[in-house]
Amino acid sequence: MMNGVVVALGFVAQLAAGTVPSKGAAPSEALGTSSSQPPSSTSRQPLPQLDASRFDTLTLLSLRSQLEIAVENGLPTAPLINLALEGSARRAGGAKILQVVRDHMAAMSHARDVLGAKSSADELDAGARALRAGIDMRTLSSIRDTRQIGGAVIPLTVLTDIVGRGVPEREARDAVAAIAKMPTSDEALRGLQLTVAKNTIRGPGMAVDAMNRYLRATISGANPLAAPVSPDRKPNRPPPP
Repeated sequence: MMNGVVVALGFVAQLAAGTVPSKGAAPSEALGTSSSQPPSSTSRQPLPQLDASRFDTLTLLSLRSQLEIAVENGLPTAPLINLALEGSARRAGGAKILQVVRDHMAAMSHARDVLGAKSSADELDAGARALRAGIDMRTLSSIRDTRQIGGAVIPLTVLTDIVGRGVPEREARDAVAAIAKMPTSDEALRGLQLTVAKNTIRGPGMAVDAMNRYLRATISGANPLAAPVSPDRKPNRPPPP
């Protein structure tokens, strides 16, 4: 009698865990997996934690749902969490935070189509910011052509920043792509960004003229016209859209 109770309890536990195979099915089929194939990489990724104190209950649940979608699609979640936290810090409403997160996730997916499936999380984030700033996908492709996987973050960030300061996209793209093809060009790209930033206050036309002078000097090997930049200085990230 006691043995029967133990068996019954064990069967109930299997039901609760979803591990009881259906009649006529192999155990692996009942679990929704194949014994010949490993689980997908997304199934092994734990869902990142959110600071529940930063969001109301509805926003928190919706954000978790969006993060689950990102994980299922193999997209990085850190940029989405950072945007949500930025929105909370700026006291944005839950609907606005969720819209920004959704838009950025969609933009990262489009950026991955252009930059490549093996692109780093930082590249996808930078590419998404560029797309959301109005930069087209052909421009992203031209930047990808200048750098190997993992190396496009600085060109994309600099491009987004100088376009945001009023430099026409085509001219900005040509300048960034020309410098990005050069060896050890990250420092030169930071100098380009600084040059445009310093001359923007004089008007977009003056910024473009200064950018072109800087570009010619850099390509010719002359001393660039911008102030020197510290080697460990990172490019200034444009404000979130």
